[in-house]
Amino acid sequence: MAAHLLVLYPIPKDAEAFDRAYRDEHLPYAGPRLVGATGVATKRVVGPAFAPPPYYLMSDVSFPSIEALKACATSNRGQEALTHAGSISSGGAPMVMVVTDDA
Repeated sequence: MAAHLLVLYPIPKDAEAFDRAYRDEHLPYAGPRLVGATGVATKRVVGPAFAPPPYYLMSDVSFPSIEALKACATSNRGQEALTHAGSISSGGAPMVMVVTDDA
């Protein structure tokens, strides 16, 4: 069963600066450290429908299994990637969740 590490970034103080840091710094830095990941999808948060969104951006890092995700997240390199995610988040600490595909 596939597993996903979701990183939800709060509304940044400066959206343009955050977008640049995410794209030009974080993705190149974190990507090689996410050993075992099968992909990364970045999604802009636009809802709920009738209120401002609580988050700005969501990064969905896919793994083939929960075991692979746990191995990556607890490794030194995985921890470096998560720490870096927090360092670019000017709106506060990102929310990190783990979800699995329902089979």
